[in-house]
Amino acid sequence: MRINYYLDNWLQFIKLNVQTWFEYRVNFVIGIVAMALSNLITVVFFWAVFRHIPDLNGWSFGQLLFMFGFWAFSGGIWHAFLAEANPHNIERFIRNGELDRWLLRPGNTLVFITIRRFDDDAFGDILMGAALLAYSSNALGLVWTAQNVLALVALSLGSILVWFSLNVIASTLGFWLVSVRALGDMLWSVSRFIEYPLDIYNRVIVYVLTFVIPLGFVSFYPAQYFFGNMQWMLYAYATLPLGLLMFGLAYKFWSYGLKNYSSTGS
Repeated sequence: MRINYYLDNWLQFIKLNVQTWFEYRVNFVIGIVAMALSNLITVVFFWAVFRHIPDLNGWSFGQLLFMFGFWAFSGGIWHAFLAEANPHNIERFIRNGELDRWLLRPGNTLVFITIRRFDDDAFGDILMGAALLAYSSNALGLVWTAQNVLALVALSLGSILVWFSLNVIASTLGFWLVSVRALGDMLWSVSRFIEYPLDIYNRVIVYVLTFVIPLGFVSFYPAQYFFGNMQWMLYAYATLPLGLLMFGLAYKFWSYGLKNYSSTGS
């Protein structure tokens, strides 16, 4: 019965978004182009920097493009399908009482919140990420064998789970804190660090982005697998297991938060 309920919701979700696409095709295209251009700005900045330096602490232009492309690709998938479970939305749902309606439904509340909206603008991220991966792979001489494709799938999944879990953990704090928007903004601000190789920062920042807020596993460490960098290879292999572990912990924390949730009465 519950499986049928989820299936019906997914079918309605797909139908609504297909219908929206046909009704608002111009907005659909504009949104995708806008997101692609926002990523292109970063690429242009990298290009401008590398016109004046041969490398960035030993990292080439192609490697930076690959790491950024990996983040754009993986982050785009999160943005398209999983971004609704973020601190800004959860705070709003709690304050306006919308979360109470989700709790009354016979299913998993986190699933319903996550699939409530599909963000088609994120295809701009995904397409730009894929284009950057293709371009940088050619520059680096990387051959996309079956093994590398499978590695990309596994490492992207781990990256997405890490980022999704961090958002869920920050969102769950909204059950106790008055506002978690600042946490969401802080998480986004910190994520700007991973547009660059971690080892250009001091050891404290590297430690924080590896063991405290493990954003290094969103792009930097997974990319090392494709670079064949043995110094970080163990971390690259840990990306998917860490993502699965973080998802499990984030879900348990979310469930605990729901049990302690008191309705606003809105």
